[in-house]
Amino acid sequence: MSDHTITVSGRGHYLAAPGDTLLEAGQRAGFGFPNACRNGNCLRCQGTLVRGSVRLRNGRTVRAGEAAASTVVYCVAHALEDCEINVPDITAPGELPIVEAACQVTDITPLNHDVSRVVLRLPAGKPVRWHAGQYLELLHGDMPAAFSIANARQGDGRDLELHVRHTADNPSSLEIMAQLRSEPVMRVRLPGGRRFMADTLPDRPVWFVCGSTGFAPAKAMIEHLLTQRFAHPIYLYWGARRAEDIYLPELPAAWAAANQVHYVPVLSESDNPDYRQGLVHEAVLADMTDPQQAEIHIGGSPVMAWAVFDALNAAGVPATAMHSDVFDYAPR
Repeated sequence: MSDHTITVSGRGHYLAAPGDTLLEAGQRAGFGFPNACRNGNCLRCQGTLVRGSVRLRNGRTVRAGEAAASTVVYCVAHALEDCEINVPDITAPGELPIVEAACQVTDITPLNHDVSRVVLRLPAGKPVRWHAGQYLELLHGDMPAAFSIANARQGDGRDLELHVRHTADNPSSLEIMAQLRSEPVMRVRLPGGRRFMADTLPDRPVWFVCGSTGFAPAKAMIEHLLTQRFAHPIYLYWGARRAEDIYLPELPAAWAAANQVHYVPVLSESDNPDYRQGLVHEAVLADMTDPQQAEIHIGGSPVMAWAVFDALNAAGVPATAMHSDVFDYAPR
C-alpha cells in the first residue's frame, strides 16, 4: 500500500503511511496538531474531512460530505486515499501558535520627541514563542493595533519591547499611549507576520532598510543574528528626515564599533556631516555591489516599503529576496 497525500487547508501538505494516524504523520512532518490524549477522548485534534475518506480505529469509514466528516478525530483516523483536512488551531511547519495574553506594562521610556519604548511582560507559566521580526497586536478598543516586537526572544522570554510612535497627526497613537500609561495590564495577541528570522539562518549577506519605527523589527532580527553568530555581513540602513528622528542612535553605532554591523544612517531633509544625505534606498544602491546575492528586509510605511522595493528590484535585486510585512497587509 502506498502513502497518501494529506493536504491541510491553507497550511500545506504531508505524506501519511497506511499504518500512521493522520496526527502521527502530521506531527512527524512538523505540523502542530492540537492534541492531548491521543486515543480519541479529549477531541482536541478534531476537525473536518474536506476531501477523501478515512478509517477510524473502531473500523468505521468516514467520507467527505457525510455528517460525521465535520467531527473526525485525527489521532484515531487513517487515510484510505488522498485527503484534505481542516483542523482548528493547527500550525504549519515552522509556524508558531497564536495566543492571547494579559501583559503587565512594566516600563515606558521616551526615546525621542515622538517615539517611546514600551516593555510588556507576559504572564509566567506556559512560555510564548515568537520569531525575531514578528509583531503583536494590542487588543485596544474595537480595532487591534499592530506593533513590531523590537527584541529577540531571550532569557525567560517574557519581555516584549515595542517602539511606539505617537504624534498629533495620528490621534489613535495618542490614545494608545494614554491607555498604556494609565492601565497596568494590556491584552495582546501574538505572534503575527510571515517575514521573520527563524532558526535556519540565511546563507548570504542580510540588508536591513528601514525608516522611523521600521527599525523595531530590524533590531530584533539583528539581535537574533548576532546571538546566533551569523557568519555573513549584516547591513543596516536607517532613513529619517532629521537626525533627531533616529531615536536609538547609540545602539547601531555600538554594533558598528564592534564590527558586527555595517551601519549607515541617512537623512532626507537636513544636512549633517555625520549622516549620509538623500533617500535611504539611494544609499543602499550606492553601496551594494552584488544585488543578486543579498537578502533584504524592509521596515517602514507602505509608501516607503514599496518605493524601496521598486528601486532595488529595478537595480537587480530579485523580488523574492525582499521581505516586508507591508507586502502582506498592504499589497498592490
